[in-house]
Amino acid sequence: MPLNVPVTLTTPPVDRRYTVHTERQRWSAGQLAAEPDGRAALESAVRAGVRKAASTCAYAELTGADIAVAEHPDGSVTMTGRVMCDEADCHAAAQRHHFDAAEAIEAKAAADWAAQKQLDLAPGELRVVQERVLTDHDRRQRRASLGFVLVGVLCAAAGGTMGQYDYHRPEFGSASFTAWIGESFDAVCNTLAFPAVVAGTLLVLFGFGRLAITNRLRTEHDRDQDVRP
Repeated sequence: MPLNVPVTLTTPPVDRRYTVHTERQRWSAGQLAAEPDGRAALESAVRAGVRKAASTCAYAELTGADIAVAEHPDGSVTMTGRVMCDEADCHAAAQRHHFDAAEAIEAKAAADWAAQKQLDLAPGELRVVQERVLTDHDRRQRRASLGFVLVGVLCAAAGGTMGQYDYHRPEFGSASFTAWIGESFDAVCNTLAFPAVVAGTLLVLFGFGRLAITNRLRTEHDRDQDVRP
């Protein structure tokens, strides 16, 4: 899982922005046994993955990644490689990526690692914040909320337009089919205008309320992502 995680190290009075280039691979016992030296092959693959995660980053290309090893009861082994750089281009590119659920877990682990890596900068004061990123779920929730607002605005506008419609049969006009159509449409507009305005207003309020709740939940989630050593 090649991944680039933007983090901010808060060391008063300035914040320092970094990117953690990371790669995690889990090989089964069979995969490890298929190689002359399975662990060495896995580590080589992980280091290559870190370089692939940041193919344009000279720091990732030239610096040896930190390797974390986890062994599992079934004989499989997970290795995670990480490199932290301060390139502005890497940070900007990492900010544009939206993590899915699995990536968010790995990103949190990368932020934890960055905190431990930089403890010597300001012991007791350092804080690592995984920068705010929108997951696919967040984007769907916000699009749905804005959709309610848009539909509500259109509904209220339609109701207001219908309320302005007022058909008058010509004073000396005959009871023609055209006149009947105009009077029927006028009756429908008068019937639907107020309910449409009310429904549109409620949809707008619901959409904004839903959006506010989504933003609050996201803020609470971001607060939980803070790592304070």
